[in-house]
Amino acid sequence: MSAKLVAVIGATGTQGGSVVGALLAHGGYSVRAITRDTNSAKAQALKSKGVQVVFGSLTDEASVVKAFEGVYAVFGITVPFTNDSEELQGRNIVDAAKEAKVPLLVCLFDQKSEVDKYARSSGQPTVIIHTGVFMENLIKGHLQRDASDPNRWNLAYPVLRPDVPLPLLCVGGDLGRIVVSIIDHWEDDTWKAKLTKDVLVAAPHLASVNDMISTLKKPVYGLVNDGYLQYPQQTILEELGIKTTSFETYAQEKVLPYLQSNQ
Repeated sequence: MSAKLVAVIGATGTQGGSVVGALLAHGGYSVRAITRDTNSAKAQALKSKGVQVVFGSLTDEASVVKAFEGVYAVFGITVPFTNDSEELQGRNIVDAAKEAKVPLLVCLFDQKSEVDKYARSSGQPTVIIHTGVFMENLIKGHLQRDASDPNRWNLAYPVLRPDVPLPLLCVGGDLGRIVVSIIDHWEDDTWKAKLTKDVLVAAPHLASVNDMISTLKKPVYGLVNDGYLQYPQQTILEELGIKTTSFETYAQEKVLPYLQSNQ
């Protein structure tokens, strides 16, 4: 009996790459990577690991339907910072999954509430994940060397007061394992009801900028400061058997070595 096939959108990026890595480590599923450039170096690297690599563009629903043919589950994300509407991309993912009769769509449409609502109302079996803040973004943008003192680093979150708790997730280490566990539990009716009832919060670790390192630039955005973004502690990840990376662990393993290597 052949292994169930899981399709991953964004397989050459951070989120999708985490899912592909976890699926390969699991070993119980076949993996299909969906990308706009099947000849890229990252796509070729996936091929060398035994991953199917197929073309799909999130603005071309027909290509996504074709890429979803025969799959058991799909991990779907939208691509930000382009001229293409993320809402359109999300709707195309949902519609394509439904047309291709995909048994499970696991989607990461954090901060795209209209797509969340659309997925809920579509009739497509869907588990929605919200990740909170990526720990990896500390190194990629929020940690900045102080212009007046090269031995000092600022942790800049210009939208927040330094005492506001941030929901955090180590995407590279944890997201893929969460998605694979969801897929593993999908045929259990009790779990299916639980996973589709509410948004799955994948960021149980809370830390404020003050808790991290920190100098904060002038706040310019009040909604989070006033408590409109709520990421309560969740137990469902523990029930799934997932122990996520704490900020303290990530800081010791990634952030501090990065700072030391850039002194």
